[in-house]
Amino acid sequence: MSTAMTASNGLRLLVEELPHTRSASIGCYVGVGARHEPPRLSGVAHLIEHMCFKGTRNLPNPKTLSQLIEGVGGMLDAATAYESTVYSCKVADMHVDRALYVLTEMIRYPLFTARDLEKERRVIIEEISGTQDVPSDWVHDVLKASMWGDQPIGRDIAGSAASISAISRDDLVAFWRQYYGQDTIVISVAGNVHTAHIVEAIDAAFHGAEMADPRPAIPTAPPQPGPRLMLHVRDAEQGNFCLGFPSISYNDPDRRALQVLDTALGAGMSSRLFQELREERGIAYDVGSYHSEIADAGMWVIYGGVETESIHEGVAVALNMVRDVLDNGITEEELDLVKEQIKGGMLLALEDSAAIAARNGAHQLRYGRVIPVEQIMAEIEAVAYADVLRAARRVIRSGALHLAVIGPYDAADERRLRTLIEAGF
Repeated sequence: MSTAMTASNGLRLLVEELPHTRSASIGCYVGVGARHEPPRLSGVAHLIEHMCFKGTRNLPNPKTLSQLIEGVGGMLDAATAYESTVYSCKVADMHVDRALYVLTEMIRYPLFTARDLEKERRVIIEEISGTQDVPSDWVHDVLKASMWGDQPIGRDIAGSAASISAISRDDLVAFWRQYYGQDTIVISVAGNVHTAHIVEAIDAAFHGAEMADPRPAIPTAPPQPGPRLMLHVRDAEQGNFCLGFPSISYNDPDRRALQVLDTALGAGMSSRLFQELREERGIAYDVGSYHSEIADAGMWVIYGGVETESIHEGVAVALNMVRDVLDNGITEEELDLVKEQIKGGMLLALEDSAAIAARNGAHQLRYGRVIPVEQIMAEIEAVAYADVLRAARRVIRSGALHLAVIGPYDAADERRLRTLIEAGF
């Protein structure tokens, strides 16, 4: 169990001692992401994440920075989401002080040189362009744009080529100062560490850190109405589709019921989608579903990559499965199996210090506390058939359906796809 505390400088800290491991994992969670960006600064949170790797006050060379961790067999990474930016490091337990030093340097003392900014602009613009070269990735962004339109959760977290090109160094520094303060950061440590030592080290590392002046995340506006088709014609060897619905937030009481529904329909090789589209029909290699959540909204998505000539069949099968769960929910047998699948996956994830540090940090930032695993397992176990059916009927609505497709299709294909989604539920 993790120990949560507030350091003497106000920074939130969680430590979970795992003496049976030989690792130490650290996650620095900053409460800022794409939902905090005005349109003019779209992508700035992700740009800052990149720039924090380019050099610091005491580590001005990015190679030196990375070698301090990689040179002892460790891993250093970061990611930007809609509501958070995370910097993570995993090292052998004897190098925990080194990891804390590097992460502190990155977060507190980035250089943000004009030269590095110009280079990193090009890198990120290539990253944005590269996504469109991979239809299986791009189709998810197309769906988000169709569903949410021109607001933060409808845009690429990385921004656009235009917005990244226009962000100045002054913009970058001002945004960093506004959101990177001791009161917006959660540090989560897990592994073969001693709590007293970590507290002392964090107190020293963040001594004198300034308070932030953050603005709340931009509220999510209602989604665009459906049924709606967004088709991008692309010469490709495969047809990719995402079929999605606006859904519930991570605070919603039906979130466990929707998790059960999502797992039954599209999680793993025993799911309905995998069994029908891959095992029975043999038209897809990659197929499944997922639920994405933020504080005030969510989206439930079915995705698939199919033979180009099978796009209509793949979408039709997915829609029929959606109709079936809307009418009938899932079977009692599925309900029991899925509960065990979810609970088992949660417990297996707890064997890794990095996963534990990530879970603790994300929970603290999102909920203000770490929800005990036992509580979540009890909530999953308590989900009944009626709960799953209720969640399905809340989410699955004809007027909320969005379909994104990428592939070598023409106007006739578009008409056939539009007919499929306009049939309703």
